[in-house]
Amino acid sequence: MPVQDEALRLLVAEPSLNDAETFISVLRNAGFAVRPSRVETEDELREALDQKTYDLFLCATALPDLPLSLANRLVQQSGKDIPVIGLLPSEDPQGRLNALAAGAADAVSRDDLRHLQLVVEREIRHLHDRRRLRRLEVALREVEKRCHALLDNSRDAIAYVHDGMHIYANRAYLEKFGYASMEDMEGMPLLDMVAPADQARLKEFLRAYQRSPDDEAELELSMVTEQGEPLQVVMSFSPASIDGEACTQILIRDRSAAADITLQFDVLSKLDLLTGLYNRQHFMEELQNAVDKAVDGEGGGGLLYILLDNVDMIRKTLGISALDALMADLGQLIQGEVGDGGLAARFSDDTFVILLPKQSVHDAIALGEALLRVIENHICTIDGRTITTTCSVGITMVGESVGTAQSAVNDAIKAAEQARGEGGNRVHLHSPEEGTGTASAADWRQRIEHALEEGRLYLVYQPVASLRGDPTERYEVRLRMMSEDGETVMPLDFLPQAEELGMMPQIDRWVLRTALQALHERRSRGFDTRLFVKLAGSTLDDASFADFVAEQLNALGLEGSWLGFQINEPIAVTHLTQAKQFHRRMRQLGVALCLDHFGSGLNPFQLVKHLPAEFLKIDRTLSQDLLGNEENREAVKQIIDNAHAIQKQVIVGYLEDASSLAVLWQLQADFVQGNFLSYPERTMSYDFAGMAM
Repeated sequence: MPVQDEALRLLVAEPSLNDAETFISVLRNAGFAVRPSRVETEDELREALDQKTYDLFLCATALPDLPLSLANRLVQQSGKDIPVIGLLPSEDPQGRLNALAAGAADAVSRDDLRHLQLVVEREIRHLHDRRRLRRLEVALREVEKRCHALLDNSRDAIAYVHDGMHIYANRAYLEKFGYASMEDMEGMPLLDMVAPADQARLKEFLRAYQRSPDDEAELELSMVTEQGEPLQVVMSFSPASIDGEACTQILIRDRSAAADITLQFDVLSKLDLLTGLYNRQHFMEELQNAVDKAVDGEGGGGLLYILLDNVDMIRKTLGISALDALMADLGQLIQGEVGDGGLAARFSDDTFVILLPKQSVHDAIALGEALLRVIENHICTIDGRTITTTCSVGITMVGESVGTAQSAVNDAIKAAEQARGEGGNRVHLHSPEEGTGTASAADWRQRIEHALEEGRLYLVYQPVASLRGDPTERYEVRLRMMSEDGETVMPLDFLPQAEELGMMPQIDRWVLRTALQALHERRSRGFDTRLFVKLAGSTLDDASFADFVAEQLNALGLEGSWLGFQINEPIAVTHLTQAKQFHRRMRQLGVALCLDHFGSGLNPFQLVKHLPAEFLKIDRTLSQDLLGNEENREAVKQIIDNAHAIQKQVIVGYLEDASSLAVLWQLQADFVQGNFLSYPERTMSYDFAGMAM
């Protein structure tokens, strides 16, 4: 399954704009966040390759001004790793062979869209693997350089030994034993530098160490310098490699009280001084060890990520010192619950993590539930003021399928954020995405129908806040489903199945009816509230849906201007006739239209000419990392400027940090939305007056 948040930078050489949009829609429906560009000639391809980097190149094999062989040669000459896939006019085995001979990674019939999707998924997966390998090779070379520099300048006497022979010794090691250079020591047996009385002990120790080289070990013995002077030392052995060759690292320390001081410093370097728990660096090292052992069928266990629910309120009202005092208190509570059965650490200013080695999912959930109770019941007193809080606990299991420590933490963070998004003060267990597609179509139909019948669908609301001083309440409506076990099922886990089963018109009607009832209740209490509701492409195909909208508004006495519909740009492109008819009818009712994922197509403002939506919501791939990504920042600026020139308002979603908010204010975006403002919640309670700028 593609990574939803990672943009696929796609280059398309295709004479038909409609066909190009079809290919892009197929990839988007497969889960790719596509950022496309289109070329038709050799000069356009050269310019595109000079200006940008791409992940994939779809090239029609029948272009008269850009033969596939020439296109592939230009890609290779650019020095960029871009898989080229030929698009054949029809199923043509000989044409496929010709394309492969021309250097294409593969060739598919333009009519076989499923084949195209699978080939793209494979090529992107291989591309990511190649890029990851190159990054690792660069990182390895850099690490080796740093290691050599550190070793050469270290005050500790360090040597590397292979098959009992010295292959490297740093300056401190040479000086300790009285040698002028490495040339004098290279190839010298380690045994020759040990006092005769201790040589038998060293031989026995090395035989035992070779049987378990993954363990660090120490040995006290007497060595001799080149001048024959005795040295009482402690030798520390650990596995290592130098220039790609496996060997053993030896660290020589004098036997003195310095060893105790070193141990104390080592312990302190692993601790967070505020809470007394371990710090992030040490925790990640231990977690990576657990991940590495899990690959071999050992280790593993549970990982808990603890997110405080009201930390922003505490920081704003009571200050940083009060938050630090609370974190110190909670650190003691958490350590008390974990005991000796796990490893607890302070992960950031306001989060904790816990590793439960070799423990089951039931143990992890039980600990998570216990932490909910103890943290909720704890009262912290600071300068006469009391502080209470709750937490959201995300859990993931560390097994052989987890690649890195960071990926395990990311899964736990997602689970914790989902728990907080559902109201907080709860535990959520991360479920791997690959399990979501295993149910049959009949099973999914039954699950969704039962959820509708039993009231297990519910709505959450995320604020859309103005950056231009408009205090009007605006919320985007989002859908959630609760499983029979009480777990929240996210839209990406069931809406694609509902779309394939033709159930989206039914679901969209339920969403609209429920959202308008909530809107009626909200406005009856005096709030100037407006809602954005998402629509699926199949709902646009339902000619009776526009009448249903009018009926619901009339039944509740609501004005159409209090409602807006969101349609994804790719859906609008492929359902343009239906979208135009629907928009004309909604305009008669006063209902606004918002084009979501805007800017993801080849020519987005061409679409606006045909479908003049009142709001444009910028595609997620363009709004990420606005502070550090100049290309994204320039693209967003261009969209905002062009939109304002034709009197359209721009929404930028997925806002995650204050720096991006400042950039968007400078770029004159009209509205922002994202978890930085508020997570989607079941109630409409955001303070829009406090956001007005």
